[in-house]
Amino acid sequence: MSNKSPLSNNDLGFFAELWQQAKLVGQLMLDRNVPIYLKLLPVAAIAYIISPFDFIPDVIPGLGQLDDLGILLVGAKIFIEMAPSDIVAQYLGRLKDPGAVSGAGDVAGKEQEADDIIEGIIIDDNEGDE
Repeated sequence: MSNKSPLSNNDLGFFAELWQQAKLVGQLMLDRNVPIYLKLLPVAAIAYIISPFDFIPDVIPGLGQLDDLGILLVGAKIFIEMAPSDIVAQYLGRLKDPGAVSGAGDVAGKEQEADDIIEGIIIDDNEGDE
């Protein structure tokens, strides 16, 4: 007799991936650098789910919910693919290793570096650490 749980490691990986994608969509929706017209994709997917009009009616058990899930997943995937890749990479890095990248300080630091280079002044924060 096997003590295996109904969910294998592959299944948990799938659900973990779905959860990570949902968190990524949430973070991208809140980011000011993602264009507003792209943010309409997840909103449209959610509107489809709550809409009474469906490709497959929800009264059909299973199939009705699968088309809703499919629209939601495809909408999220297209949104992530169309969002600026540098912003997506930044949030993915934070999701995979939350301790590695600081929040607002990282963005502020990059802006400061860009300002220093533009002005022709490079500040080395590690000058006295030798």
